[in-house]
Amino acid sequence: MTTSSDPRSSSSSTAPATGSVHDLLLTVRGELDYASSPELLDQAAEALHHRGESTDMAVDCQELTFIDSVGLSALLEIHRDAAAVGVAVHVTGVGPRLEKILRTTGTYTHLTGHDPTEPTD
Repeated sequence: MTTSSDPRSSSSSTAPATGSVHDLLLTVRGELDYASSPELLDQAAEALHHRGESTDMAVDCQELTFIDSVGLSALLEIHRDAAAVGVAVHVTGVGPRLEKILRTTGTYTHLTGHDPTEPTD
């Protein structure tokens, strides 16, 4: 993921989630696909490496504009890698497109921590 003015580009950032129930925050902007997934994975690995006592990570997808199967695979890989070091991951800011993909693939509950039949706030 790179930061640029190109509307097809993606960026992500990591930060402590101040005032949140999540200790770590990974924000995804733009597209999450074959080209951008490696940067997200690198940033997630960096955040996990420097997590300190954090046991929870939110992956905020509110500004996600596109995701393909490689992007979904990246989210699943982040979830798996975080679980291996005792960090729970929750995908937040799930828009209609991402929700459809997560429901279709049966990964909605796994990645969001919510039952897909219950409305989210």
